[in-house]
Amino acid sequence: MQTDFWADVNISDLTDSDISQFEEIVLRDIKNKTTFSEEKTILNENLDLWLFSLRSLRRSVEYQLTSNKIKVKATIQEMKDDPSYSESDIVAFVLEEEKWRANATKFLVAIERKTLYVKLLIQEAS
Repeated sequence: MQTDFWADVNISDLTDSDISQFEEIVLRDIKNKTTFSEEKTILNENLDLWLFSLRSLRRSVEYQLTSNKIKVKATIQEMKDDPSYSESDIVAFVLEEEKWRANATKFLVAIERKTLYVKLLIQEAS
């Protein structure tokens, strides 16, 4: 059972640890793995922090996508320059990276969908 201490504190007074704990709940929610109704209640009672966490996660995933794209290009060039790698090794690497990128993009879409949902909840509450 999880206690909702986030509702009793101003967002500006939360520590990084507090926010990280909340973001863990948000991540489970995005992945549809929230198992406790308490977690759903915690999210619904902290809409602003929920939206903040979603925006933060979105930026993190976008950064990972950009950073990974640069690393992949560099690695491909290194593999091409190294005669110990065959063309099939390079193709296998590229396919694996494209698979990762597709999964990351799918996760980003899930974050966006959840963000729109939270915005609707905030709008209804106003």
